[in-house]
Amino acid sequence: MRIGYDVTTLEGQMTGVGYYSAHLLAHLLRRADPWCFELLSNRRSPHLAHALAGAIVPPVGPRGPSMPLRPLWLQVVLPLWLRQLNLDVCHFTNSLLPLAAHGRMIVTVHDMSLFLFPRYHRPRSLLMARPLIKPSVRRAQAIITVSASAKADLVRVLGVPASMVHVIYEAAAPQFRVLHDAANLAAVRQRYALPDRFLLYAGTIEPRKNLVRLVEALALLHHRGLHVPLLIAGQWGPLPYHDLLATIERLGLREAVRFVGYVPTEDLVALYNLATVFVFPSIYEGFGLPIIEAMACGAAVLTSNGSSLAEIAGAAATLANPHDPEALAEALVTLLSDDAQRFAQRTRGLARATEFSWARTAAETAAIYRQVMAA
Repeated sequence: MRIGYDVTTLEGQMTGVGYYSAHLLAHLLRRADPWCFELLSNRRSPHLAHALAGAIVPPVGPRGPSMPLRPLWLQVVLPLWLRQLNLDVCHFTNSLLPLAAHGRMIVTVHDMSLFLFPRYHRPRSLLMARPLIKPSVRRAQAIITVSASAKADLVRVLGVPASMVHVIYEAAAPQFRVLHDAANLAAVRQRYALPDRFLLYAGTIEPRKNLVRLVEALALLHHRGLHVPLLIAGQWGPLPYHDLLATIERLGLREAVRFVGYVPTEDLVALYNLATVFVFPSIYEGFGLPIIEAMACGAAVLTSNGSSLAEIAGAAATLANPHDPEALAEALVTLLSDDAQRFAQRTRGLARATEFSWARTAAETAAIYRQVMAA
């Protein structure tokens, strides 16, 4: 079987969908299935070789000329290319597929934020991507999403039959683990000038992640005498986030909130290990990969009680209303002042993280490929 696989998300500094595409492909290639993968992309990705390190069967591609505009390539150029390749099935990993292409198609839709929270997206995405999502899922022979919460949103918003939508969870990559190398941890602590206790957020810095409420909760902690700094690791998103910087200034927290930018994976693993509490108060997520990464590294986790986050965290995290700074602050007070509870949560988190694996994700995805081929 010859499978087309979308790697357009492996560009720039990868975020969640890019990691999903890379880890899933790498684990599909490690399986014993007698399949050949053709990589589909409008440009050659600098991350491809690294993402597929250790993969047993090399894929083919990406082939063809580079084209900077993904939507134009996807809808105009790719259908012609696919006609020549004559593939058995194609998997598109980021919500859209080529509507005019012939053949069997599978699409992964990670969440419904473009529909439910349009204010958190660029006008370009609203104009060019959102109108194509509904026809894409209706064109597909199968739809994959990454949580039961995301499936419920997809079925409700787009009106597709629930039987068409398959929930396949993501997972933390193997490098996210408890570190026992004290010298390495000490070096990372020194490199980032970290105190003994600190809060950590990791992810894209954008309005949907709700960092203004987190900073307001931090101010409440400081008013109670708990002077624990907040470390924010991640790149700035495409939308302006002036409210965040203004809130930090207004509350006098310039010295208490530190931005360290995009962090290499090896350092991020150490930061998860060193953090007193990992905080992820996002308004909406399809899966919420950072909370599983943090749990796999032994961090106590505070996250939101809505969207997929409560589903993915289970009983292994503290949940709070992300819209309420008082609720976030109360949860942080408990975690910071109760060592026994924090240790118990760490233990539950480590167990919870083992329930997710990319090998399982790949096996369940491969089963969808077979199902579509047999239909």
